[in-house]
Formats: sequence, C-alpha cells, structure tokens
Amino acid sequence: MKTTFFLILTSLSIASSVLASEKPNVLILFIDDLGVTDLGINGSTFYETPHLDTLAKNGVNFKNAYSAHPVCSPTRASLMTGKVPQRVGITQWIKGSDPSLPLSEITIGEAFKEAGYRTGYIGKWHLGKEDDVQPEHHGFDFTAAVNRAGQPSTFFYPFKKGGGKPTDVPDLEGYKEKDYLTDALTDKSLEFIATKSEQPFFLCLSHYAVHTPIQAPEALVKKYQAKRDNLYGDEKVDFQKAKYGTKTLSRQENPIYAGMMENLDSNVGRIIAELKKTQQLENTIIIFTSDNGGLAHHGKYMGPTSNQPYRSGKGWTYEGGIRVPTIISWPTKIKPASSKTPIITMDFYPTLLELCDLPLKPEQHLDGESLKKLLHGEEDKTLNQRFLAWSYPHKHSLGHKPSHAILVENWKLIMFDSEEPSELYNISEDIREKYNLATEYPEKVKQLTGALSNWLRETNSKK
Repeated sequence: MKTTFFLILTSLSIASSVLASEKPNVLILFIDDLGVTDLGINGSTFYETPHLDTLAKNGVNFKNAYSAHPVCSPTRASLMTGKVPQRVGITQWIKGSDPSLPLSEITIGEAFKEAGYRTGYIGKWHLGKEDDVQPEHHGFDFTAAVNRAGQPSTFFYPFKKGGGKPTDVPDLEGYKEKDYLTDALTDKSLEFIATKSEQPFFLCLSHYAVHTPIQAPEALVKKYQAKRDNLYGDEKVDFQKAKYGTKTLSRQENPIYAGMMENLDSNVGRIIAELKKTQQLENTIIIFTSDNGGLAHHGKYMGPTSNQPYRSGKGWTYEGGIRVPTIISWPTKIKPASSKTPIITMDFYPTLLELCDLPLKPEQHLDGESLKKLLHGEEDKTLNQRFLAWSYPHKHSLGHKPSHAILVENWKLIMFDSEEPSELYNISEDIREKYNLATEYPEKVKQLTGALSNWLRETNSKK
C-alpha cells in the first residue's frame, strides 16, 4: 500500500513538472520614456534599432498602442494590476514615500507565482519607496538593481552618487569604470534566464533607459555626432510651438540619446541570443513596451527626442505623450503582423494569463481586455469598439496642466480641469492633433464629455 501511494505521488509530481515545463516563459521588456517613433521600424531615421526592428517583424507590431498614463508610476501600477491608475490611487509619478502600490492588489507577478512560475523583477520599480512595498512583496521571488526612485544617479559605474541617495542603483558589484547600466541590467537578466529550473519563468526587465540622465557610451556618442553632422551640417533644428508657451523638437538628432537607443537595442539582441542559445526562444512570450511617450517637450527641461508626427510628448495627454512602441512576440505561436487595433497597458495582464492558459482574475484586471484572439489572427470587435481614456489631474514640470482624455473610434476629446474649452480631434485624419474640431461638432463633444465624466466618476470611486 505504501509503495502504491509513493508511486501515485511520484506520478503526480512528474505530471506536474511536465505541465509546468510545457507552459511558456514570459518576458516583459519595460522601457522608460521610449517614444513610439524611436524605433526604426516605426519611423526613426536617426536612431538605429536593428534588433528591435527584427523583433517587430517576427511578432505583432502594434501601431496604435497606448500607455495607461502620460508619466511613469501610474502606468507601472497599471501594468502590475490591470487597472487604470486612479483605481489604485497613483495618478502622478511618485516623489517620496507616498503613495505606493497597495499590497491588497494581486499583481501580475503574484498571479504567475501562484501558477508555479519562477518570477523575477530587474530594474526600475518606482511604485513606492519603503521596504515593504518593493517587488519582492508583490510576487517577485528574484529582484535586482531596484532603486527607490524614478531614475538612476548615473548610467556609469558605480551607478550611484553615494550617501544613500534613492537614485543609487544597488546589487551591481564587480563592474569597473565606464561600465554601463543598461549592460549590467541585461547581465542580471541573462543570469536569470540561464538558471536551470523545472519551472517556467516570468521576468520583468524594467530598464532605466532611456530616461534622464541622458548618458551613453563614448564610442556611440561619437558615432552619432558624426551621423548628425553628415545629415544636417550646420542646419539648426526647428522647434514647434506647443501649448502653454512650451515647444517641442521637430526632428530626432541628439547623439547621446541615439547612443542610448543603440545600446538598448543591442541589449535586446543579447537577450534574444541567450534565449536561442538556451533553446527557450520558441517557448517564450515577449512583450516590449514603454511606460509613456518620449521626452520631447522643452519647458523647464530640454527633451532629447522628437515624437513627430505625433503632438507633444511625455507628461501630456496628446498622442506623443501616450502613444508607445509595443511588440508582442511568441515564435511558432503568434504569426507576424502589423496591427492598428488600439491597445493599452492594462491589456497585458489578462492577455498573458490567457496565452499561458491560466485562469483569468476579472475582479483584478478589470480595466484590461485580453488580446489573445487578436494575436491569433481573429477579429475582435470588442477591442475596436471600446473606448480608451486617461486621467492626469496634476501639473507637470514639462508644462502640462490637469487634463483628461477619451478616444472612441478615432474621435479624441481632451478635457481640462480649468475653464479652458475642450479640444476635439479626428486622429484618423489628423494624427498631428492640429485641427481642433470642437466648435464644428458640438454633439460629439457633448457625447464624449459625458462618457469621460462617467468614467472618471466610476474609476475614482474605487481607489
């Protein structure tokens, strides 16, 4: 009897291990301040991103992908929870100890840990400063290089300014002068990916690049200084006038930012190579995305990139502030495609659960929709007919004043907290958001204002 019982337990254990090994790995490459047109495949002619362009060609490249918010912490909260930022009380980038991601939320990391995955988080977190709200308390077994701020002290070794500053990046010993932070984070990720285990892995690699400080390896800076000189010579860059007396760059030409981009792209190439080497690529779902649009505005600070043809940039509810590059790849399972279906950060939580055949948590990821049907080439009318909305009820040093926006079937309304009149754009015909149609379509303004106001009441009542 004991022998039979032992054999049954052994068989169940083996079966469980087989089932776990059959589950796909998940890798989220979460980039900071990366603009939608910063990739060559999305229109950049100055930055060079061959590895990302290849990833996009081999996966689904979403042309109308949006971040949950125009700045980082709120979008990061949405990635973790599947909820719009105001539901969890994070509507601005986190400056001190409060707010933080509530421990009551079942994060995507916890969902995959519950399902038997080996979970890891590397890099920028920015969802709370205190010890008890760090990634290890939100479902991630392995963590590395997580500082207590929204950017690093420096991208060069020793990756800190000293004195216990929240911007200092920990866990990166053994490097030398001029070693670069993006390379070091990738090193940690390669170690995690190469670790032998019967469990599939769920890894979020959250790069500090391409956030400020704008710093890049010297050789790459020199390369792009020469490229800029060859392309533009002594021709000065034009600025476009923007709202509230600010302005934006009209072209991409910053050689240091370009160096950051090439280095980031090379590190994505390193990860793909490691997945191939360890024979895991074909069974790994990769999501590449950004937390908000590119830093393009010139207000108090000088933005290093341009999001043209999209208006504005990080910190604004115009297209340049919320459109982000997004690629989903799963070799042999997802056919390459270019999709114009609008998607948003909250969608990743239910999408990954469904792709991995894990039970959904509808009460948790209640603001996201699964993209599984779309990724498998099927029509999904729900995604095209729903509305997307944003709430940024704060001022930003880049010039933004409190605003909210809603997008329904190419009609976009931006509503301000001040007495300033709302703006209405048809982005299918006016992607630059140049022609305000509010006075021409008063009924459309009324309709979208009602929908946006209802959404704001509903989502702000469930913090």
